[in-house]
Amino acid sequence: MPQPLRIGFFLDGFTLKKVNDYYRNVHRFHSSLDFRSLRLWVESQAIRYFEGGKYRELQMESHYYHPYRDPHVFARDREGVFRLEQTLMDAGYSVHFNNPAESGCVGPNMLLMEDALLFAMYRKLDAVVLLSTQGEYAPLPDRLRLLGVPTLVLGWEFIYPKAKYMVRWKTDSCLRRTCAHYVAMEKILDSNP
Repeated sequence: MPQPLRIGFFLDGFTLKKVNDYYRNVHRFHSSLDFRSLRLWVESQAIRYFEGGKYRELQMESHYYHPYRDPHVFARDREGVFRLEQTLMDAGYSVHFNNPAESGCVGPNMLLMEDALLFAMYRKLDAVVLLSTQGEYAPLPDRLRLLGVPTLVLGWEFIYPKAKYMVRWKTDSCLRRTCAHYVAMEKILDSNP
């Protein structure tokens, strides 16, 4: 009997915050991303990229890695953080906050990389879907590949004016180069809001 396809969907909260701000404040749709719809879309893409006819069903764990430390310890906007956490959990995501020791700066939560590698080392995953644009995660697809786990990266590239300059947000070239598959999400969202 065929085994289920086991997918780990890992969301970089730092990237998601920037992308969500772009779609809410700058993009012509002026709307936030829908986490439940995103999860369902990723399931369909995982089957498309990784199924290969040898799996009967899909099992996907979704993990969101917050760029800030746990708001239970400290947060300026506790209500907003707790509301986001509840929305994510209602949509089927596990929420992971940043290491308190690293909370002096806001940026990618590196626990994402540690967890993805642990899941792969213990043979809990057949493939990984990573939503990120950050170069800090560039070593992850190569390390996962060595463990026999391919990676699909969901990234973005967009430009918009802010004050007197142009803001350019794009997926790190090393991250794009090392993954097995790459999806330019700005094209997907522009064609199917």
